Amino acid sequence: MKNYNVIIIGGGAAGLTAAASLNDEIKTCILEKNSIPGRKIMATGGGRCNITNAACDDKDIALDFFKSLGLETHCDDEGRYYPYSNRAEDVVKVLTNKIAGKNTDVVTDFEVASVKETKDGFIVADAKGRSVSSEVLIIACGGKAAPQLGTTGDGYALARALGHNVNKVYPILTGIKCGDLKSIKGVRAKGTVSLYKDGIMLASETGEIQFNEDGISGICVMNMTMHIVSEKGESLDDALARYYISLDMAPDFSSEELSFRESSFGLLTGKLSELISIDEIKAFKLPVLGVKGWKDAQCTAGGIDTSEINMTTMESFKKENLYFAGEILDIQGPCGGYNLQNAWETGIKAARAINEKKCDTESIR
Repeated sequence: MKNYNVIIIGGGAAGLTAAASLNDEIKTCILEKNSIPGRKIMATGGGRCNITNAACDDKDIALDFFKSLGLETHCDDEGRYYPYSNRAEDVVKVLTNKIAGKNTDVVTDFEVASVKETKDGFIVADAKGRSVSSEVLIIACGGKAAPQLGTTGDGYALARALGHNVNKVYPILTGIKCGDLKSIKGVRAKGTVSLYKDGIMLASETGEIQFNEDGISGICVMNMTMHIVSEKGESLDDALARYYISLDMAPDFSSEELSFRESSFGLLTGKLSELISIDEIKAFKLPVLGVKGWKDAQCTAGGIDTSEINMTTMESFKKENLYFAGEILDIQGPCGGYNLQNAWETGIKAARAINEKKCDTESIR
């Protein structure tokens, strides 16, 4: 069994960033379930990787970090930052290039089965009998969104075994099921999506709405799913019955400007106009029958209770030398780079804290 100063479970955005930010002399091991690290990063932003957003308070933490690695970025008109090359694989490459120059082993196809505490730190093992040990452990193996890319919620059981609470997890940033819309499947149109619960508007956003055979999608729609949740003790069916969607399919026109029209055709495509009349165009109501599942979700809501974490250092309040980073934490934001910002930022914070602990106490041998 090989011994390290730091083991990082998860070779995704948070894990790779933490490894890249650790001091060179710290002997590190990244344990990654997939055959390659950074697989989910390469799928983000439509293959472009939306690194962060101009609205993120600490965006410069991420931007300065990537600039230090030689990656230039650009910001689009909506405040979304991308690599200048517009290639997500380049984000992974600068991270893995940085790690390659360090005292770091990257072990792929390693699916963690257990974490055991010892008097000297932690022993991490897989189902094949392989194990490694370390003084410090960072759990950064993501949530449950996009399981086809390897994130299947493995870290929650590990966190519970180490004494941490996991808040209820559910898929967000995904499509909303609204019933049979086969007649307009594939249609895309600009509109304003408003989510109501018990008749009270919870959120509203304008953007491109994509109509599917059983519901709607698009960034403005996916952001609404952050607000769709059942209350404690409430059944899913009862919870969903309290929600509905209202679509304004002519957001650039007032009701008065439309009052003379007899048809919505000319504003809407032929297919849409057959379904949405001029009388409904400013408030076309759809039921909320559910949200798309983990496979279609871009993010996980819920996760490790952040009240149990020092959010400056990312170290556990319950276990010394145990750190968490990334989507496994109960931190989530809308589409547009907010969740990747969380991954980079928490990975950097964890690494900085470990670096400082080594410098201050030489506790990492």
